Amino acid sequence: MTIRRQLLIYLLGGMFAATLVATMATYMEVRNETNELFDYQLQQIADALPNEIPVGLNLPVGKVEHEEIEVQVWSADDRLVFTSGPMADMPRFSGRGLRSISFNGKGWRVFSEGNANRFIQISQPHAVRNELAAGMALRTLTPFMILIPILALLIWLVVGRGLAPIHLLAHEVSQRSPDALDPLPDHAYPPELQPILRELNTLLDRLARAFATQRAFVADAAHELRTPLAALKLQLQLVEREQDRTEVEAGFRKLHERLNRATHLVQQLLTLARHEHHATRPQHKPIDLHELAISTVSDHAPQAENKGVDLGVVPFQDGAAPRIMGDESSLRIMLGNLVDNATRYTQVNGRVDVSVDLAEDGSPLLRVADNGPGIPVEDRGRVFDRFYRREGTGQSGSGLGLFIARTIADQHGASIALSQTAEHGLTVTVRFQSLPVDAPANGQHAGMLHAVLRPSA
Repeated sequence: MTIRRQLLIYLLGGMFAATLVATMATYMEVRNETNELFDYQLQQIADALPNEIPVGLNLPVGKVEHEEIEVQVWSADDRLVFTSGPMADMPRFSGRGLRSISFNGKGWRVFSEGNANRFIQISQPHAVRNELAAGMALRTLTPFMILIPILALLIWLVVGRGLAPIHLLAHEVSQRSPDALDPLPDHAYPPELQPILRELNTLLDRLARAFATQRAFVADAAHELRTPLAALKLQLQLVEREQDRTEVEAGFRKLHERLNRATHLVQQLLTLARHEHHATRPQHKPIDLHELAISTVSDHAPQAENKGVDLGVVPFQDGAAPRIMGDESSLRIMLGNLVDNATRYTQVNGRVDVSVDLAEDGSPLLRVADNGPGIPVEDRGRVFDRFYRREGTGQSGSGLGLFIARTIADQHGASIALSQTAEHGLTVTVRFQSLPVDAPANGQHAGMLHAVLRPSA
């Protein structure tokens, strides 16, 4: 149902309901007033009757058709000496004053008075009174009934004029091209539409930034993929030209290395596309950081073992491990990238420790520390940039690992900091917000604790 139709239904319905209530109230008030007036009239008729009424006297009462007043007079010996309505055959009712009675299925209003010589009874049907009251109420409300169609037309015009800015805004939006993401002008719209305009302009701004990020991502991805793909093609051509079996095998090893690098780059690009653009909004749930660390380290244990790196998790010593609210798959990717970087850049027979701790303010901390070459202080601000790779590391990579880790941390309201360890290595610390509710731990990785836990120093 349109807003115009709803407004018309509510406004016109309210107006008709108010008119009906006013009609009923007017009718009740007029009926009360007319009853008082007619009661007074009955008393005046009784007072106006002569003291002596001869038999057959024709008195001018009850002659007005719409009043239907019946006057009856009895003598002292209860003989009916006068009646203005012989056909009514009203009996004599005992008592004095005004009262309402029922006779022959009709309601009557009766006034009685008497003395030692006579008894007077004056009666009038209630239907006559109600009819007169209804007529008076209807005549009072006639001007309002005439005004209802005029008011309905005015309401229709006013509602249409009030909704005109909405149609103007809809026309403005419909005329825009998909690339026109500049803010809508807000000076041409009333204050009631300003919240909608602000939200629309905020949405347009987010879309503009998302499209800009998407274009930059596509451009960067094309640039980054061009080099490994060209290298793969060149390496394949070199292998095809080689005749020496030893050189062919060496060429195939390099080809596999370059193919692995390209595969890793594509995987990182897909991961970045999924998390950077917020394509999905997973529902966060309580996560035990210690169990997450154990599970992630277990996944990377073969990589560390092949390189001869001692990879393990430092047990949490202060009771129950801290928990956070987050998406487990995203956090696993974040920690996996940090562990992969630490393992990749740490020398043979090096050491990588993953630990969970609490800050002084109670914030959960997740640390990945290694004793590798570390990162110079002047480069620590740039390693989180997209596709940035330091020269002279001797390791292949995509330059996206730390950027993805920071993106996921931002989505969880966490921060990432780099610092130097005591062994001239690197420590990556992720600081989370503490869990606001006491939720139970998942406990789904408890069975593998013995495989990767390392005794604390």
